[in-house]
Amino acid sequence: MEFGGEKKHMVDILFVLTLFFVFALSALTLVILGANIYKSTVNHMEESFTDRTSYAYVTQKLRQNDEAGALALGYLGDEEALIMTQEVNNTIYNTYIYSHDGYLCELLSRADMEMDPSAGTKIISIEDLSFDEAAPGLYSVEVTTEDGETIPLLLSSHTAPRGGDRLED
Repeated sequence: MEFGGEKKHMVDILFVLTLFFVFALSALTLVILGANIYKSTVNHMEESFTDRTSYAYVTQKLRQNDEAGALALGYLGDEEALIMTQEVNNTIYNTYIYSHDGYLCELLSRADMEMDPSAGTKIISIEDLSFDEAAPGLYSVEVTTEDGETIPLLLSSHTAPRGGDRLED
């Protein structure tokens, strides 16, 4: 009788070990799947952050300097730039927003000074930035992100002259 009892005891041990390995394999699979999902979520959020930050920064700067005659398109060295002019204590300053060496950059300087694009502050990594004045007070901005995605923006100046005449009743 002991011989039959030993077999039954051996089957119980094998069943428990098999159950443990199935549980361990399931837990490991869930951890690996969770890590992959987390990694892809973080990558997506990082890309979204870069995209949103670049165009939100340009939009916010335009809104901060939305005064009559304060916005213009031009160049800082060889770089195309959005130039925002402001007067502080009877001194005129220019703020340049431009792309240089793979970064969105900003540079604040006196209007009468010649500055090099490398002197600007690097804001966020991008591939390219271009500006165009589609109409008076309407700016077309294209931000090309690191991954090559181009984000087009149309930004209007609140102080832009309004086209067309008003109809009077």
